[in-house]
Formats: sequence, structure tokens, C-alpha cells
Amino acid sequence: MNMADYENILDLVLRTVQLIVDYPDEVAVEAVHGDICTTFRIRVNSADVGKVIGRQGRTAESLRILAGGLATILHWSFLIEIHQDRE
Repeated sequence: MNMADYENILDLVLRTVQLIVDYPDEVAVEAVHGDICTTFRIRVNSADVGKVIGRQGRTAESLRILAGGLATILHWSFLIEIHQDRE
């Protein structure tokens, strides 16, 4: 997989999370590349963590399903971690 694919996926995850939260300017997504997978670390305002996780984890699971679909197309594995910024 090339770097353009990473950037496109990173942008997709970033924009998707920004649509969900109340503080979209505080959303940051970091891609940590590994040998067999890439981990996307999503950082949001502490007030938005619940929105990103969703009821019973449904929103977070949807983000993971989205990443899984992309992984199938690109033959690569993606993990998603959600972190809150410290206040």
C-alpha cells in the first residue's frame, strides 16, 4: 500500500469523526504504521468521547467496520483507538 492510500484513509476517518462531534476543530487522527496493520489513534475533546463511542459502542463499531471494509479493498489491516484529550 502506498502513502496516498494512508492519507486518504486518514482523511476519511478524520472527516467522519468531525461530523459526529461538537468540537470538530479539536479532532486529531494519527496513523501508527506497523508491519501488518495500521492503528488510527483518534483524539477528541473529552466532552465528545461519548459521541464517538456511541450507545453501546455502536458508533465506534461503525468506524471499525468502515476501516475493515477499506482493509479488504487494500489488503491491509486497520485498528481504531479512541482517546480523549486531557483538560
